[in-house]
Amino acid sequence: MSNKNPFELRFDVLRMAKEMMDTQHEVANNKFWSMIEQYKDQGKDIQEVYEKYTPQMYKPAAVMEKAEELYKFITKRD
Repeated sequence: MSNKNPFELRFDVLRMAKEMMDTQHEVANNKFWSMIEQYKDQGKDIQEVYEKYTPQMYKPAAVMEKAEELYKFITKRD
């Protein structure tokens, strides 16, 4: 195990949070395109689905919130 300073730990946690958010967005995107294909196959109007269910990209603030949540676990003393 390496000895990391607090800045390196925070950076690692921030990177982990971003990777988690990327994965969530990718899953939502895949689900969205699956829905589009199903609606298209059923002959339904996909414009409504597109406007209503298009996944929004996360904001930097959401990554920071997730990182803070993860960092609390690291710094928790039991």
